[in-house]
Amino acid sequence: MSESATNEIKTSILQRAMEMFQRYGLRTMTMDDVCRELSMSKKTLYQYFSNKADLVDQAVRHVFSVHQRSMDQIGAEHENAIDRMINRYSFLMRMMESHGPNMMFPLKKYYPKTYEWLFAKRQETMMDALVQTLRDGQAQRLFRDDLNPELVARIHFTTMVGIADAELSNESFGQRKELIWTAISLFIRSISTAQGLQYFNDHKEPQL
Repeated sequence: MSESATNEIKTSILQRAMEMFQRYGLRTMTMDDVCRELSMSKKTLYQYFSNKADLVDQAVRHVFSVHQRSMDQIGAEHENAIDRMINRYSFLMRMMESHGPNMMFPLKKYYPKTYEWLFAKRQETMMDALVQTLRDGQAQRLFRDDLNPELVARIHFTTMVGIADAELSNESFGQRKELIWTAISLFIRSISTAQGLQYFNDHKEPQL
């Protein structure tokens, strides 16, 4: 089998496995369950992954890379800093709705090394993107020029992760979505100039 064919099969397994983890639970799904859902023998599955921890780790890394490409594309398509923030929020909400908001808890508990990698990569990429967006917004006179982009980005990242990763408990996804949008709206309003605030008021509806 060619390398490209092997990679294609592996990618398909990773995508399907992540869907199963999200639908049935990260802890409850076994390698036997994965094989059954994929109509694949355990021997074949273990040719690609040494154990469940390896499968979870590679699935998380794969999904992260796919999402990161989408976030990069949003940055490239939206020159306006406020548009960029709104559209990234919209993508975040679609991602949470399709992948489930409670994946981080079992990941942290049962697969801590993968969780630590994901948290570090998410912090690195989100911070870099946000700092650049803040600088662009300052250059566009949309954001106040008396703000330190690195410090503001760190505060916003901490706030958003705290909200997004919290367990839903009795809270519905719609309520969580409203909470995140409120936090982003307050953030944009707090850093905007009069020009930026006017632009945000005119374009603030996210495309969900």
